[in-house]
Amino acid sequence: MVTNKKNIPVLRDRKAALFAFTPAILTAVASAYVPMEAGLVLPVFGFLIMAVFFGLVVLWWQAETERQSLAMQLADLEQEERTPTAPLVLRRSMHSGSPATVLRELAMFASTQEARAEISPMPPERVQATCFPEPSLLPSMRSPSTEEISRVRLVNQAFEADRIELHLQPIVSLPHRKIRFYEALARLRLADGTLLAPSEFLPILEASGRASDFDQRVLMRSMTIVRHLVARGSEAIVGVNLTAHSVAEPGFLWSLAGLLDTSPDLLGKIVLEMPQHSWRHLDGDHRAALATLRERSVPFSLDGAADLRFNPEALADLGIRFMKLPADLMIKAAEQADGRYAGPELDVRDFASALRRQGIRLIAERVDEDDMVPMLCDLGVPLAQGFVFAAPRPVKPGIAGEQTAPRPFGLEDAPALLRRTG
Repeated sequence: MVTNKKNIPVLRDRKAALFAFTPAILTAVASAYVPMEAGLVLPVFGFLIMAVFFGLVVLWWQAETERQSLAMQLADLEQEERTPTAPLVLRRSMHSGSPATVLRELAMFASTQEARAEISPMPPERVQATCFPEPSLLPSMRSPSTEEISRVRLVNQAFEADRIELHLQPIVSLPHRKIRFYEALARLRLADGTLLAPSEFLPILEASGRASDFDQRVLMRSMTIVRHLVARGSEAIVGVNLTAHSVAEPGFLWSLAGLLDTSPDLLGKIVLEMPQHSWRHLDGDHRAALATLRERSVPFSLDGAADLRFNPEALADLGIRFMKLPADLMIKAAEQADGRYAGPELDVRDFASALRRQGIRLIAERVDEDDMVPMLCDLGVPLAQGFVFAAPRPVKPGIAGEQTAPRPFGLEDAPALLRRTG
């Protein structure tokens, strides 16, 4: 079935030939098999004529149906082309944040657009108009301010000068509050004596690709501290935080194995702490590197938990021996009738015992109020960390191999700005 220049469906090929030769074929058959003297010639020819007529009617009806269907499809297509696309929603103006923050927001926006495209696929001719808005309507990327540029420059200068300082915060047992081990918390001191917390300088180092170098320097300083503690007869261990950027970097965990192999006497004294996000996104290479570290008796700790969902058996298989959970999340979960904070996680009253059965010790972190301690004891939490017990204290530069920050001219008597960071 095709259409001519007037969009009228016509027959072609086999249908047309069959329709054209059917009367002749039927006439020849009738003349051969119907006797003339039987008086059936006229009825047979009448039947043939009626059959051809009804055949024409059926073919016309089919052609008309196809023509109407084609017309409806063309009308729908024209209506779809005339229908405006979904209005473009302008994102909020990026009026604050560092250049790294701006780039991170743009990356999140692109990921959102890709996810929407996977959920509701569109024709190829409309993908460009929908997923990529008009550039003139997008918010322009502002230039960083002079203060931000100065902060980035000062942080990079301090990092290049290796002015990294370590502070130790003890982790105590409950309820006796005896020190069990320490966590090494890194700080960066600027040239003017200002001491920055990780949240203030790590985004800058991550944006410049220096996060892995920073973590390696902190680990080396921590190894020096552990060696000093061992020389004094202490059995305390030291936890070292690893950033998510460093863990995700290919080959970083393998480099830690090589670094720890240089000091076999310290194996088991260094606890590598990784954020919850990193533990949930391990690939094959990460798992192989962690298995190598686990064979060297390197304990791991889950840090930076954003929720209370976990599987004790799976964590134990990864080599995790400590798990840090925010004290406020556990207390809020304990206040619920079923002991759950949000979702299908275990009852918070069973956390400590479930982890202990797998060889994992629970640590309540960010304990900053005295009234939290009795509630944590009721939950059976064995270890805790926070300002209630002790604030982070700086390590002497000679012990950790740190460099003394030079004071610029005119700032000899200026006090160092120390922030209360944990």
